[in-house]
Amino acid sequence: MMLIKKRSDGKFKCVEGTDTGEAYVVLCGVTASGEIKPLRVDDLGQIILST
Repeated sequence: MMLIKKRSDGKFKCVEGTDTGEAYVVLCGVTASGEIKPLRVDDLGQIILST
């Protein structure tokens, strides 16, 4: 189990993992307007830089 401390309130949150122990997270970015969007990857796991 992995715990991450939130910046906003200092409380800890648990991060889900796979059966083999790797952390399972969704990487996100913030647009210029402040909207949070998940990053997209191709079939090889490489980040897609354009749509």
